[in-house]
Amino acid sequence: MVNFKSLKKNSRVWIFQSLDFIDDTVVEKIKEKISLFLNEWKSHQRDFKSSFEIRYNTFIIFAADEGNLVSGCSIDSLINFIKDLENSYELQLLDKLHVKYIENGKIITQHLNQFKIYCQSLGKKDNLIVFNNLVKDINELENNWQVDIKNSWHNRYIK
Repeated sequence: MVNFKSLKKNSRVWIFQSLDFIDDTVVEKIKEKISLFLNEWKSHQRDFKSSFEIRYNTFIIFAADEGNLVSGCSIDSLINFIKDLENSYELQLLDKLHVKYIENGKIITQHLNQFKIYCQSLGKKDNLIVFNNLVKDINELENNWQVDIKNSWHNRYIK
């Protein structure tokens, strides 16, 4: 495991968002478990540089230098690890049907169907910062993750 900021900009990322805010004490326990996992995470028995960050006590972000290409088996092991975190700490991290955005300085979570309805009330000129968890690498994470809705895939829901 390496420092997140030391990874190349083209390092692949995976973002898992918790439906609920994760308490600070649980975040510390999760950090310990992730560190242990990443120290053993391999691709075809080869080590690769990897790291993680937990942002806003809500988003768990993994990153891996794709110099050795992260294999399907390695990704499966990551997903299984996430399932283990879900079970250990009663979290929902694999739910893709909820959207998070910032309103009045707070992170709001809405089911996609509710979010679509909410977006219909937005005008084309309204600003809304959304979290685009579909970013592929650190460069996109830095530039397109926390972004105005007009610059995200979410813009399809604005009338």
